[in-house]
Amino acid sequence: MTSAGIEFELTRKRVKNINLRIHPPDGRVTVSAPPRMSKARIAAFVAAKADWIRHHQARIAAQPPRPELRYVTGEEHRFLGAAHVLEVRRATGRVGTEVVEAAAAPPRLVVHARDPHDATEVQRHLERLQRRELQRRLDALIPEWEERLGVRTTRIRIRAMKRKWGACRTRTGDIVFNRSLAAEPPRAVEYLVLHELAHLIEPSHGPRFQAILTEHMPDWRAVETALNGRVTTR
Repeated sequence: MTSAGIEFELTRKRVKNINLRIHPPDGRVTVSAPPRMSKARIAAFVAAKADWIRHHQARIAAQPPRPELRYVTGEEHRFLGAAHVLEVRRATGRVGTEVVEAAAAPPRLVVHARDPHDATEVQRHLERLQRRELQRRLDALIPEWEERLGVRTTRIRIRAMKRKWGACRTRTGDIVFNRSLAAEPPRAVEYLVLHELAHLIEPSHGPRFQAILTEHMPDWRAVETALNGRVTTR
């Protein structure tokens, strides 16, 4: 659909309010809206946000493109919210990744690989480290936030996700987190835990949901914006 010169992809979902998102790296706009909401009302919502959308599309366009990862020594990878230098070695014992920190040097991710020139193997070892670290964080955070919010999850999973940091099935209590969260700061991971568990109280992203986030994490909007690399409005 198009409104006020803004092209957007419309998805119908069981939500109470219109959700609008701007996605990098191309500034693509997606809108989700309740099944029975008229297209005219949705178009009016987008039109009212047109200047805001263009501003943030321009901001996204001005960002330098992320270099394609080659998984070679000297490359920079984000881990735990900080830049780490990748070092790939031929394994003389067990394969895997270790985090090496020194006071006078940048932190390193040292991968011990059977074939240090095999980018697929190096990537696999890094992803295993990401999954392990994220699982450790979730194991600590989820019980704490379940108690604070008065909710209970039934299943927690970690998997690769292209467009979402997390997803919650409110009927079952099943929550999925994006493995890439391991690259983000602790505050961002905690926000995602709060965000997904709050859906067990309020499935939509409406005012009640936002009030829950604000009560427990007053700066959640800033954390969300920094985390997403995109801007979200509801």
